[in-house]
Order: sequence, then structure tokens, then C-alpha cells
Amino acid sequence: MTSQKAELSSSTVLGNERRMMIIEYLMKSDTKTAKISDLVDYICQKEGNESKRHRKSVYVSLIQTHIPRLKREGFITTERDEIYLKNVPSDVEKYISSEEVILWPHIYVTVSFLFLLASLVLNNGLGVVMSLVLLGLAIFQWVTKK
Repeated sequence: MTSQKAELSSSTVLGNERRMMIIEYLMKSDTKTAKISDLVDYICQKEGNESKRHRKSVYVSLIQTHIPRLKREGFITTERDEIYLKNVPSDVEKYISSEEVILWPHIYVTVSFLFLLASLVLNNGLGVVMSLVLLGLAIFQWVTKK
């Protein structure tokens, strides 16, 4: 396989967020293996929806689409319920985030502070209310992303 074809294969396969999450999970695993149920848990948690209906949707998409595609492209091998990381092109690691940066809480706190300053300067109570709402959003975002 030529280098250009390998890059095209990498971008095609990893152009999907769930396939990226599968590779990310396997790369972070000490044994480079995972059970399908572990992948479902990981993806549901990353997507922020752990309902039974969403879990089933993730499971079906993994079984019917993503795992066969990764297997066909030579990224993984499977044996029953186990998935093994086989080959990861060197350009893939730059797409895999090592740590998520949570920016929204910082933005909300900054805007909240600006509303508070504006309300003090303009002597307006609406700015205080808006700053409290944005501060609440910041706390909510920070707590739910932990």
C-alpha cells in the first residue's frame, strides 16, 4: 500500500467520531484490547448520553458499521467479544486527543464577570441576573464534564 493510499485510508476510516473513539480507547488501553461492552460504555459516556436506547444504538452501529470497517482496513482484529488493536498509522495519533480541554465553563465565567461589571457601571439589575445565569451554566458544564 502506498503512503498516499495509507493516508487516504486513515482519514476515511478515522473521519468518523465513533471510529476515532474506538481507536482512542484501544490506544489508551494497557493491553490494546477491549470488550464491545467497554467500548459502548466509553462512547456513550463521551457522547453524554447513557440511556438504554442510546446504548443500543451505539452497540448496533459498532457491530454493523464501525468494527467491520476498522477490521477491513486492518486497524483491528476481532475474536468473539474482544477487539484487538492491530495497526495504527503514525498520522493517526495527532488526531487522537490525549486530554479534553473544557472551554465553555471558562467562557461562561468570563462573560458572567463582564455582565456583572456592566450592571455595576450602568446600575442595572438585569446584568446581575444574566451574570448569575451564566455562572450557573458554567458550574453545570464543569460538573457534567467531570
